[in-house]
Amino acid sequence: MDTFDKVAFLERIPLLKLLSREELERLARLTRKGSARRSRFLYLPGDPVQHLYFILSGRVKIGSYIADRQREIVKDLLFAGGVLGERAILGERVHSEFAQVLSHRVEYLSVDYPDFMPLMRNNTKVMWGCLQYLSNRLCRMEDRLTQLMVRDARQRVVEFLLEMAAKEGTRIGYETLIRDFFPQQEIANITGTSRQTVTAVLNELRKSNVIHFNRHSMLIRDVSKLV
Repeated sequence: MDTFDKVAFLERIPLLKLLSREELERLARLTRKGSARRSRFLYLPGDPVQHLYFILSGRVKIGSYIADRQREIVKDLLFAGGVLGERAILGERVHSEFAQVLSHRVEYLSVDYPDFMPLMRNNTKVMWGCLQYLSNRLCRMEDRLTQLMVRDARQRVVEFLLEMAAKEGTRIGYETLIRDFFPQQEIANITGTSRQTVTAVLNELRKSNVIHFNRHSMLIRDVSKLV
């Protein structure tokens, strides 16, 4: 991936949208391309903060552990264009959350914090973009918490399917195909339900011919009927 391609990608990231072309080229030259496969952790709670990650493709979940890592709380899902490790902008030097790959493969650009922080400190536009990104992420976390509080388990599973259809679905006529779909236990973790509940909801929707799924994909026959 050359500098031109990196700049074309970085300029689409909201956190960096106020940078000039020259500044984006400087940042692009500091980044390295990397990848990770499903279930790999990019970092864990307690790991030192070393890099800022920009997701090129794939998906990553951000979360925390409770009860000696016997249970996890999923705080956010990030897709292409998402940024990982941004809490260090507020002074975090040790990760308090984990970042785990949820797709078959994730590709990303990473930059060392010692290289990125001077760019932010010396440029109020970058700092403003970082604050906006952090604010948007906080709003997403609050929305997720609200759903857990006010929606029942079935509604949360259905809302998750709708969210994935909007973000990763490919329209085929009235149908929407989501490739590289989530294991049912992962859906349960994300929606704050149990695997048994997820299985029951998906089987109900399949029996009603609203969806069809296998281990690798989800086909929503008509999004408007997914209620």
